[in-house]
Amino acid sequence: MAELNFHSDISWSGGRLGRARVNAGGEIVQVSAPASMGGLGAGTNPEELLLSAVGSCYTATLAAILEAARLPASRIGVKVEGTVSDHPGASARVSAIVVNPNFSGIDAARATEYGGAAERARERCFIGGQLASHVNYRVGAVDFEPTELPTGGTGENAEILDVRSLAPARRHELIFETLGEMASGGALTLVNDHDPKPLYYQLEATQPGQFSWEYVQEGPREWRVRIARKSA
Repeated sequence: MAELNFHSDISWSGGRLGRARVNAGGEIVQVSAPASMGGLGAGTNPEELLLSAVGSCYTATLAAILEAARLPASRIGVKVEGTVSDHPGASARVSAIVVNPNFSGIDAARATEYGGAAERARERCFIGGQLASHVNYRVGAVDFEPTELPTGGTGENAEILDVRSLAPARRHELIFETLGEMASGGALTLVNDHDPKPLYYQLEATQPGQFSWEYVQEGPREWRVRIARKSA
């Protein structure tokens, strides 16, 4: 097996309240101790660099897993959260690292497979694996962006808003954002995995008479509703 070598160059000045200049791969990064730990708080800090190392390894591993499984994704975003416990003092430690992947441009019919890929990437990312025996390293929220976003088409050409792959809170948020931006006469076809009738009542309560509501498909696994903003 090959042995690979990597390096970065670090120059620190100014004592505890100083800062470092880190050269990694030709990229210059300014680093200091975080203000929450009594440091200068300029640029990034060692804790964020650790999260970035774990997160970038995780993301690259996840991309490879999706490619091997032929799971399409136009973009993978990962938010990494870390916790330092027992600070200040000699027992201070990184106690938790949580990766939260977000996918765009997915195959909505295979949404559960993306969740499985997210877990396998955590298991296979060797940098995170080096910490796993000492840190609670886990996958948090797995989120999705819709594959098709509405632009306000009309008639049979109305755009499709498929929210089945989104978390429930994000579904309502996106639907109301989209309807709020819809021009007079615009329309969309909402695709959901359950009857979205509560949305109809909410629209009538908050914006009475402004939208039409027409079922195109009623279950059992997929509901489609054409929603149009009535012309003024």
